[in-house]
Amino acid sequence: MHKQMMVVIPGNQKAHTCEIFGYSTRGIPGLEVVGLGGKGKSIKEKFIYFNKRYKLSIPPRRFVLCVEDQTLLNLKEGSYRWLELPFLIMYWSMAGILPIENLSNCLCSGTIAASGLIETLDVEAFLSDEVGELIESGYQVITKGGEGKFANYIPVEEIISLPQVT
Repeated sequence: MHKQMMVVIPGNQKAHTCEIFGYSTRGIPGLEVVGLGGKGKSIKEKFIYFNKRYKLSIPPRRFVLCVEDQTLLNLKEGSYRWLELPFLIMYWSMAGILPIENLSNCLCSGTIAASGLIETLDVEAFLSDEVGELIESGYQVITKGGEGKFANYIPVEEIISLPQVT
């Protein structure tokens, strides 16, 4: 199984888009995050923590999540964290945990705290020139608070909702 989607990363002057992709195989079970150097390890460990915390049954498969856009590493510190929500949606979709199948025409961005709190970009970030062109071409926006702003809007709460950990 394989999936791909577009991610919006906030920048200093404008938002940046990059493509992420993932696949699963029958190899040695586990999760890999590729393309972020050492920063991918914290995302991987957070996802493993969520799997254990929420007692999710992940199929014994090898899952690989990848971003190949090296521009991302040159953006401001912490920008890679905006990949957390899209990667988690992709990973759990491939594992059969989430009900969404087709991600290839989706735009998403968000961070996830270890407590389960999901933060998405402000709607205005999706309205920049580069991102706006994707939306006009039919991409669906996965975020919070987009009702009435986008013709193709998917509330993130309909896809994923993590119980708050106290």
